[in-house]
Amino acid sequence: MSNNLTAPSLSLKGWYYLYHYDKEMVEEEWYETTRMVAKHTEKENVEKVYSHTNPFIKNFIRRSIKGGRVSANRKSFETNKMDEICNVLKEYISQTESNNIIDLFKEYSASTKDKTEVHSRLKKIECTKLMAFDANGLYASAMSDLDSEYPRAESGRAFLPEEEKEFVKLFNKQKFRPRTAILTVWFDYPKNMFFQPIPAKDKITLTNKEGKKETGNKIRFRNGFCHDVLTSVDIQEIVKAGGRIIRILDGIVYEENFKTPPYRDYILILRDLRNKYKREGNIVGSNCMKLLGNSLYGKSIQKDIFTTRHLWNEATLQANLIHALKPMRKLMILNILLKQKLKKKRLLPKTVNLHD
Repeated sequence: MSNNLTAPSLSLKGWYYLYHYDKEMVEEEWYETTRMVAKHTEKENVEKVYSHTNPFIKNFIRRSIKGGRVSANRKSFETNKMDEICNVLKEYISQTESNNIIDLFKEYSASTKDKTEVHSRLKKIECTKLMAFDANGLYASAMSDLDSEYPRAESGRAFLPEEEKEFVKLFNKQKFRPRTAILTVWFDYPKNMFFQPIPAKDKITLTNKEGKKETGNKIRFRNGFCHDVLTSVDIQEIVKAGGRIIRILDGIVYEENFKTPPYRDYILILRDLRNKYKREGNIVGSNCMKLLGNSLYGKSIQKDIFTTRHLWNEATLQANLIHALKPMRKLMILNILLKQKLKKKRLLPKTVNLHD
C-alpha cells in the first residue's frame, strides 16, 4: 500500500506515459525537408495517479515503510535433519575440524571437488521442516494482484478521534477491509510468538564491538506491547497472527481506492518482456526490465545503512574532500555524485561521472 503512494518517478512516469496517451507519427517540416515525429494525444476518462505533496503526510507515510516480511509462527518444532546434513558434508570435507555450521557450509561452497555424490545423498534425506526460499518479482507480483488495495492519494484525510472505537473494533474482527489507512497504533503481540509479521523499529542503546555505548534506531522483533506507524494492511496482519489492536492515536484515512491496481498492466508488460529477453539470451534487456520493475517500489535506490550520497559541484567537493582524493583530471560536468562509505572510522569517497 505504501509503495503505491511513494513510488519513485522512473517507472511511474513510464506507466503514465504508456497508458495515458495515444501516440501517432505525423509529418512536420524540418529545414528544407520533412521528418516524422511522434505526437501524443491525452486519452479521455483515464484514472490518473496522484502523489502526496504535503511534507507532513509524506513523512508519515515514510515512517510506515518497514523492511522485509517474515512468517508468523506460534509453534516451534525440533528436528535432527540438520545434523544429518552436516554429517554428509563433514564426510565430504574430511580435513575439517570445525563444528560451526556456517564454517562447514563455507568450506563446502568453496571446495572444487566433485559434489555429485553429495548432492545425491542430500536429496535422499527426507526433510519437510527445513526450508529457505526466495521469490523472483515478489513485490511486483503483489502490486499487480487484483486483490491488492491501492488508495487514491487525493482522497486522504486526517484520522478523527471519534473514529477510534469503531476502527479498533473493525481491526480486531478483521473486517476493516477494503478500507485503507495509515495509522499510529498501540498493539499487543502474543507472548509465545518467535517470528513476527512486522519488525518493530526502536530507539535503543547498546554496546558496540568497541565497548562503547551506541544509540540509534534498530529494527528488531519483540513480543507483548508495541507501538508503531503502520498501514491498515499491516495492522490486519498483526490480528491474523494472534495479536490485538489496543488504541489508534492518529493517522491518515483514505476515502477511496482504485478499482484495479494502477500498475498492473505496466508490470505485466515488464514481466513478459523480461521473460522474452531471458529466452533470447539478452542479458542487458532482461536486466533493464528488472531495474524498471525494481524502481516501482524503491529497490533500485536501496542502500547500505553506512552509505550516504551527496550531489555536489566541483568546488564543494574540492573544499570538503580534496585531501582524501587522489589527483584527478578536470571533470567536464557540472555536478559530481559522491558516494561515501563509513568503514573503520575512515571515509572512502568514490566519484562517479553522472554521464557514464
